[in-house]
Order: sequence, then structure tokens, then C-alpha cells
Amino acid sequence: MDGYGACFHEQARVTFVQNGAPQTQGLTDFLHGQKMSHATAQTPMTEVPTSMRILMDDRTAQAGVRWKLTQGSRVVTGTDCFTLIKTKDGWKIMSLVFYND
Repeated sequence: MDGYGACFHEQARVTFVQNGAPQTQGLTDFLHGQKMSHATAQTPMTEVPTSMRILMDDRTAQAGVRWKLTQGSRVVTGTDCFTLIKTKDGWKIMSLVFYND
């Protein structure tokens, strides 16, 4: 999870959309929740991308990533929508909006 966290800009915001209602949180809370979900899961979770679309120029990028999360026999699919900016330290995620199908 530390490697994933390093991909985000320190001012990034993360929004989960459920039933059309957004739930936004800061990066620290989001990463902690992700870490705890994996650490406390009785069955390991594996998430893999299934498709990706990227639009970019020299300063910004948008990526739409479809994914599949498998936990034992349970399978959940969804989409991550990333907005990234180019910084002096490389590309960083400024926002993530995601949802489950």
C-alpha cells in the first residue's frame, strides 16, 4: 500500500460514489481504510485492471481504469477515474473518483 500511496499528490482527494451519492475523503483516510481492509480481510483480496483509457498532454492526464476485485469466490467489478498532474517529482494523482458496479 505504501507504493500506491506514493503515486498520489499530498493534496489529493478521493471520492467513492455509491447510489449516486459522493463520499469524499482526504488521502490519509483513504489509504488507511484501504490498508485496514486488506489487513483485516479473512480471505486475501486481489485487484487487477481489466481495461484502461488514457488521455494526456504535457501537464495533465486522465485515466479510466476498469478493475476486478476477487476475494475468495466473491468478485466485484468497478471503475477508477484518475486525474494526474506532472510535478517536478513525476506524475502524481490529484483526484480519484471510483465506484463499484
